[in-house]
Amino acid sequence: MEKTGIWDVLKEGGREDLVLTVDYAVNGRQEAGFRDLVARLDTDHTVWETLAPPVGDEAGLSPEQYLDRWLDAVRASGRDVSAVVGYCASSNFAGVIAEGVARWQEEPPKLILLDPTQVTSWTILHFGFFKVLESLRSMLSEEEIMSAQREGWEIAQANENLEDFRTGIVALYRRLGETAFERSGMRGDIGEELVAWFTAYMSYLIASGAFTGRYSTGEAVAVCSSVLEETHMEFKQELRFDVDHTELLRTDEVAVAVAELLG
Repeated sequence: MEKTGIWDVLKEGGREDLVLTVDYAVNGRQEAGFRDLVARLDTDHTVWETLAPPVGDEAGLSPEQYLDRWLDAVRASGRDVSAVVGYCASSNFAGVIAEGVARWQEEPPKLILLDPTQVTSWTILHFGFFKVLESLRSMLSEEEIMSAQREGWEIAQANENLEDFRTGIVALYRRLGETAFERSGMRGDIGEELVAWFTAYMSYLIASGAFTGRYSTGEAVAVCSSVLEETHMEFKQELRFDVDHTELLRTDEVAVAVAELLG
């Protein structure tokens, strides 16, 4: 596949049909990603992963425009899709990608969701902001970290509307970042790049949240870590593993289960 900035090829297999994986891929993150899972998959499938718009290009994009850029590239490839696999808050995107593909190919793709997570201000706070906050820990005092966590909870509690939540949480990150980046001696332009990345990440999560309830999970399979006690959705099957959310995509048993689901 020619590099388009829309899909990344994680594996070029011998099969012509595609497996599409959906996540907000970030270099250097501690949490396992689809590259970790694919390295453990015993399958000959070709695997692509979504790429988010370049930082800054997401400004003004509607949720449907996020979706269309991925679907248009898949359809232009002329290849069938045998499965769509989503992770965490990206599961909404995975669901509507699967339904979009089903509109033009005879056999609908399988839908497999790994720790499918509802997108709310609370889940973004837990799975998004708190993890990003950890990256600033070496530059902030424990008191400052705890204060930021408390303020994050207050912003989430006061703003069920995700757009309002985004405004508040980005402002908090910017304020914390200015303190942390100055202490570390980081150049101002690099600090601005990090704030822009965080803003883009929040936009991605909120765009995914816009598709809540807009796809069917009746024939889908959920693969869950020990953290996800409830999926809040009806699935054909739920597979559960005694492993932390951050290690779900880096666990051999999970890779075996996903490979069997792919067939």
